[in-house]
Amino acid sequence: MNTKNKNLFFNESDDETVIVTIAPETSEEFDVEIIAALEIDELDKEYVAVLPINPDEDIPEDELILFRYSEDEEGNPEFEGITDDEELQSVASAFEQYFNKATNELYNDEEYLNDIGSYVPGVRIK
Repeated sequence: MNTKNKNLFFNESDDETVIVTIAPETSEEFDVEIIAALEIDELDKEYVAVLPINPDEDIPEDELILFRYSEDEEGNPEFEGITDDEELQSVASAFEQYFNKATNELYNDEEYLNDIGSYVPGVRIK
């Protein structure tokens, strides 16, 4: 991801959210917020995890959507759905590890994560 797009998508301001419109060929366009981006060396590609801004019946609320990320010759972002099941599993696993690590670093206290069930019944972190 080029520096311009990285700064746009992941600005340091908590007051500002960058909204990206995804326009798939098979359905209507929808707006998303980019939550994270990863380059997966073994696949030699970049990927983004996004959250829908205004979910509807086709797009569940609070469900992360994963896209292959690339840039055209001018550096403009391009998002492509992941249709290969094996690739999708690898990407989902990489993002799961990324978010687990980020959560552990944020709280820097595994005891908090292990004890979360006492605060939120039915939730268990493995």
